[in-house]
Parts: sequence; C-alpha cells; structure tokens
Amino acid sequence: MWRHLFHPYVPEGERRAARRQLPRLLVEGLLVSGTGLGVFALIFEIAADAFSVAAYQTLLAIHGAHGYHGIAIAAFGVLSLMLYFGIVPSYQAGSYLRPNAGGSGPLVESIGPAKLRWLSWVGTSLFFLDAILTIIISAISAADVLMLVLPELAAYRILLAELFAFFIMAVLVLMGPKRAVPLFLLGGGAFTVFTLAALSLTAVAAWQHPEWAYLTEGIVHRLQAAEVVEHVVRARQDLSTLATGMVVYLFFRSMSSAMLGFSGYEVIPASGKHAARPKWMVIRTALVLAALFLIGTGVMQLYAAQRWDIPATEGYSTLLIEYEITAAQWMGRGVTPDDIQVTEDDRAAAEALYAARYVEGAMLHPLAEGTAEPPPERETFVERTAFSIATARAIKEALAGTLGATFLFVAGLLLAVILLLAQGGGYVGGAAVAANAARLGRLPAQFLDDRIGIAVIWSIAAVLIPIIRQVTVVEAYYAFGFVSAFVISSTAVFFARDEVLRERGIEPGSPAARSLRFAGLRGMIASYAMLVILVVMKYHALLAIVAAGALITLIQWVSANGGLRKRDPHALMEKVLATRGSMTYRSGLERALDQARQRGLADALEDLIAQGVMDKFNVDPDRIRRAAAAHFYVDPRFFRFTVLPRGVRRSGWEGDDHHEHTEEPSLLLEEAYRRAYARQDEIRRVIEGYSHFGIFTFIRNFHPNWVLPERGRPAEIVQQAMLKTLFPNTPFAEVWDEFKAYRHRLLPAAIWQFARQRYTWAKDQWPNLSDHITTIWTLQDYDMLPSDIVAEVAVVRADGKRHLARVYTSLAALPASSDDPFVRELRARYNGAAGAEGGTGSAGAGDVAADASSATPTAPEDAA
Repeated sequence: MWRHLFHPYVPEGERRAARRQLPRLLVEGLLVSGTGLGVFALIFEIAADAFSVAAYQTLLAIHGAHGYHGIAIAAFGVLSLMLYFGIVPSYQAGSYLRPNAGGSGPLVESIGPAKLRWLSWVGTSLFFLDAILTIIISAISAADVLMLVLPELAAYRILLAELFAFFIMAVLVLMGPKRAVPLFLLGGGAFTVFTLAALSLTAVAAWQHPEWAYLTEGIVHRLQAAEVVEHVVRARQDLSTLATGMVVYLFFRSMSSAMLGFSGYEVIPASGKHAARPKWMVIRTALVLAALFLIGTGVMQLYAAQRWDIPATEGYSTLLIEYEITAAQWMGRGVTPDDIQVTEDDRAAAEALYAARYVEGAMLHPLAEGTAEPPPERETFVERTAFSIATARAIKEALAGTLGATFLFVAGLLLAVILLLAQGGGYVGGAAVAANAARLGRLPAQFLDDRIGIAVIWSIAAVLIPIIRQVTVVEAYYAFGFVSAFVISSTAVFFARDEVLRERGIEPGSPAARSLRFAGLRGMIASYAMLVILVVMKYHALLAIVAAGALITLIQWVSANGGLRKRDPHALMEKVLATRGSMTYRSGLERALDQARQRGLADALEDLIAQGVMDKFNVDPDRIRRAAAAHFYVDPRFFRFTVLPRGVRRSGWEGDDHHEHTEEPSLLLEEAYRRAYARQDEIRRVIEGYSHFGIFTFIRNFHPNWVLPERGRPAEIVQQAMLKTLFPNTPFAEVWDEFKAYRHRLLPAAIWQFARQRYTWAKDQWPNLSDHITTIWTLQDYDMLPSDIVAEVAVVRADGKRHLARVYTSLAALPASSDDPFVRELRARYNGAAGAEGGTGSAGAGDVAADASSATPTAPEDAA
C-alpha cells in the first residue's frame, strides 16, 4: 500500500525526456532571451522575495522563542520538515497538473471541484493582502539594513522606507513587469551566490570558534547607541529551568514567527507561468532547490547565532551581526580579549547611558509597579556597558581598511538592494493575482493592466508603513497570506477533479492518481498545521486579517455580480454567447464571459490561419483578423499575432509569451471559450462570405461593360461568365444563388479593407481569364461569329489542375432543354427566346452581402 502512495505520477517517457532537457533548463533564460525562464532564472527572479526573508527568519525565530536558541532551532527544524515533505510535493503535483495556473486562486478554480471553488475568492483576498505586507516589510527591512552602511540616517528610517516603496513602484510602472525581469535576475542571482558563499564561511567560523561570542555584545551595543536597534530580546534564564508548558508555548510561538522565512515560496508556481518548457519540470526543480536554500540558510544562521549567543535584535538582521564577526576575525586584523581595553571615557559613556536610561528616563516615564523589571545595579551596568563600548571600538579598528570592511559593506549593501527588490515580488505577484481576479470578472477590467494593480498596492502600503514601522509587527499579519496559499493549493491538489487527472494521462484510482493525491494530502497536513499554529499564536492579528480579507472579498463579489445580488453565471454565459453585437456590461462576470468568448473566437481564427484554411483568399492575415474582429466584435488585442495600432498595447493577460492558449481561470470561462472556439466553421463561412462580397462588388461594377441585350447578351449572361471564371472551385449553381442574394450595403471599414483585397484580386484576374470569352463577344458584336457559341474557358482550380469552364456567350447558346436551373431560369425570364432583344438589368446589380452592417462610406470603386 505504502509503495503505491509514492508511485511516480509522471509517465516514464515524459520523465526521461524532461531529465534529458534538465541541463539546458537549469540555465535557460538567464540572458532573458525570450525562451522562457529556466530553473536558475526562475529561482533568481523570486529570490528577491523568497530568499531575502532568509535574512530575517533567524531574527524572527529567536524573537518568537524569547531569545532561546535551542527552541528556535527546534521550531525551525520542524517547519523545515513540513516544507520539504509537505508543501514541496503538493506544489510539485499542482504544477504538473496546471503549470500555467499562476497561484493558489487560479489553481483551485482550474482543478478543484465546484464545492471548493469559493476558496479562490479567499485566496485572492489573502494573497493581495500578502502583497501589500510584502511591500511594507521589504521597504522597512531595506531601510533597517541601510543603517549598517549609513547609520547617521537612522532618524529618517521610515521616510527612506516610503521612498524605497515608491522607487520600485515607479520602476515597475514605467518599465513594465516583464521588462523589469533582468533586475530580479541580477539582484536575485548576486544575492543567492553571495549568501551561499558568505554564510557557508560564517557557519564554518562559528563551528571552529565559538569563543568569538564575546564580540556580540559590543556589536549589539553599537547598534543600540546608533538607534538602529530598538529592542533586544535575550534569554532571561537557563532553558532547563523553564516549565514544560512554557517551553511548548515558546516552541509554537517561535514556529509562528519563523514561518515568515518561507514567504515568497508560494510565488514560484505563479512565476512558473513564464518558465521554459516543459514548465512542470522547471517549476518542480526550482521548488526543491529553493526549499533547500531556505532551509540551509536558516539552519546555518541559527547555528551561528547559537554558537555566538546573538540575541534577537529588532530592526537589524542577525545575519549581518554574524557577517561582522566573521569579517573582523577572518578578513580583518582580528580581535582578541586582550585587544579590548576599557578606558575612563568608556566608563563615563556608560555612566551617562545609565543616567539617561534608568534615572532621567524613569523620572520622565514612571512605570507602574510590576510592569517592568527593576533597573540593574549601577556598578554592574557600567562595567558591562563600558566593556561593550570598548569591544565595538576594537572591532571597528580591526576592520578599518581591510578586506573585512569591504566584505561587510558589500553584504549590507547587497542585502539592502535585495530587500529593495523584494518589493518587486509583492508588486508583481499581487498585480498578477489582481489581474486574474479581473479576468474572472471579480475586479474592474482596469486591473488587467498590471500597472494599475501595482499602483493600488503601493498606495495602500504607503499609508500603512508609518503606522506599522517595525518588522516584528507586520510579521504577525504577513504569514496568513502565504500560509493560506499553501492550504488552498494543497487542498486543490488532493481534491483534483477526475477529468483533470485524465487530461494529464492519469487514470483516477490508479497508483499514479493515489500518489498524486497523497502529495496533496501531505501538503494539507503541513499547511493546516501551520494555519492552526498561526491562528492560535497570532490571534491578535486574526481580526484585522479577517476584516481586511472580508472587505476585499466583498469588493470582488460586488464587482462580479454588479451588486450584492448574485447573478446566474450560466444564464449570463448563454446571453453572452447568443449576443450579436457590442455589449454594455452590467457586471464583471458578464465582461469576463464576453472576453472569454472573444479569446475563443480569436484563437479559432488564429488556428484556421495556421492550418492554411485562409490561404485561398491570398490576403494578408492581419486584414482577415481585422475583418473577423469587426464582424464578431472581438478586441484586436486578443489576436496573438496581430499588429496593434500605435498606442495600443497588450496587458499581462492579453496574448501569451509562447503563443499558446493558457487555460481559462475558471470552468465557466473555459466553457465559454470552448464554445466560442467551436465556431470555426462559422468564422470560415463569414470570411468566405466577405471574400465573395468583394468579388461580387467587382462583378456588379464591371459587368455592364459587356452587357448588350439587343445581341442576346443580358446582364445574366455576362455575370454567368464572370462567376464561372472567377469561382472555378465552387459549383456554379451554388455561387449563382449566392450572387442573386447579394444586396449592396455599406460595410465597416475593417471588413471592407479585407473585401477590397478580393475586389482588387478579381479586378486583376478578370483581364487574364477573360481574353477568350471577351474576344468571342467582340467578334459576335461585329457579326464575325455566330451567337450560339458555348465557349470553353481554361481556368486553374485550387488543386492546380486545369479546368474548362463552359460559358454561354448569349441567350442563343442556351440549350433547348436542360436540367440546369440557370438555363431554365433565363429561358423562363426571356420567354425561351434565344437571342431575344430588350432584356432587363442584372438580377444582382446593386446588391451586397446580407451579413454585415456599417456606418462607414464605401470605397471609391464601390460608388458605381
């Protein structure tokens, strides 16, 4: 039984082919060549969001454990197991089923059963909140880290955070998310490579020299004196003296804080929409490598923090304290206990600090009894603080002018830059989720443009940054967003519909299906456990999260239904698909269905063009697209290959990088798309009808030149000759009936520009094809040939074979008896008199195709 639960659900042939391509897939897209993101490019793109939090997960884990490193390590270890053996397999299974899904909301819509589809509303709301909090925590963190390089700017920390948030927003809006990808690749790649090397060196240093812990207090004191660090959390007593209940409480509290180290991981499947093919293999490999990076960096940081007794320094990264110790000892001149000489100036500074903190401060801000610990003894405080000041001075002297100073500067600057770029993950991911909601009709259509979503996210974050101010404040709210994504994605995989499995070649109930669902189950166990811990330990943040999530969900509901009252989606779909003409949308869902219809029609035409069905018209495909767009009311932006007018551009959802159809984000929209796509025959008939319209217009305008009723050559005889030579592939009876139904009306300019090409083609072809028949007519007019000639005109059919079209040159050439409806019609009309005089005008003159309407003027040739 257990063997079946780990049965591979990817077919062996597909796995082998993907493994052969893996070396290329690892590095593809690093130069942004347009081939799609490979594994490393995908990792580097999300590194700014996911890996930058690795710099703070240690701080948060220790902070949550109240300074007890042992508890923080245990909590992070359990979280790591849950990530690697729970979340990773479920995300891999989800990315195999729907590599184009783009997040938890679209995933549950596309693969989940109807009863779970409401989760996509919740997932969208929480993910959007998560994006806003990403901006806040990244901007504040970047400002905090910058204090390492420029500590004198500490007073402007929040202003810098606001400027950082605005800067990245402006870059993304001006450049566009796609063009900004190189920034993420460069920044994420540099940070990833540097962190792997530098942190490995730090872990080795901590393993070999635990005695360097005496430097920690000096660094922390310097940060406090510069007001970079506002709070320091240290263990107050030995771990063995804590009650079991307190240890358990601190363990779960540390888990709830350390979860933040996995933030950004949920973006990998969403970013995988732009991955190289096979996408599932790129996403699968990136998920594993990213998890190993997050777990490995966390373990190394926590190990070094424990060895060197580094406390939780709110406002400053534990990682940079570790780097500073390593830089001073191995890359600088080194600091020994003998180098730390306490001077009278150090003691005076310590005395002043004690007076400011515990004497003057207590007088200005008296504390109620029992609300804080009593101040330390003056003598003890002065001695310890003076030693810390001396230590900080010794470290500064050891680093001055050395490789260690350069290393520390690069580390701080690179971390500040990566935290700055980390906002990009929030902006782009949040905008993508908003665009998906807009595509579903749950947000206004403006959000289809990623720039609008980015601007909205920034505006909300800009208001909240001065209110939140601290990383440890926002982390309580932050984790709910990505943990909910874990929950929704794994649940969707476990309850994936049977037809979705069959689409991927997995038979429901088979070992492969059970293995895939077991991957989802493992993700559910891990993510549900994380969510329970969050709710219990961060309950104070739950009310705000629920309220904000409910507000965004309500906005989605009103936008989708055009009000609070729910509209029947299937009735709306039938209405949209039956509409002939432009629509005024009364709800977002109505718009979404109509856009799915337009995408289906556009893709249907694109495939007809690709299959060569439209080649026979010998017209530029873009004219065909514009004609179809005008007739079926399709926005030209939905055509994958069309040339758009100047100033018109595609948004993130219009058109696909790889020119392939991306599944609609819901079953309802997919059904609307499929039904529209199934109208290929109708599209072909309509285009052919407009092609005939152009040729018929030429016949109408030019046939009077050869009409001579007194010679037995009424309009019908000339039209018959022109139709037979210009339509060699169509049975004459069919094209004659169509020509008789032709009625002239004005056409939209886009349609006429297509039909005009066929008009011009006929105008060019007729002189070449008509030499034989017009020569006969000319000689007949001079009585040099009899009037009863049946001419045989050589034409070439579509298969390339010559065909002799039998053309009646006059009424006298009509057979006395015939089953041909055309012959019977003309004999009836002219009383059976071959060569009768007087005739009437053309039955088709002044006609036009009945299938179009317009308010635009006709072309010059059409004015006759």
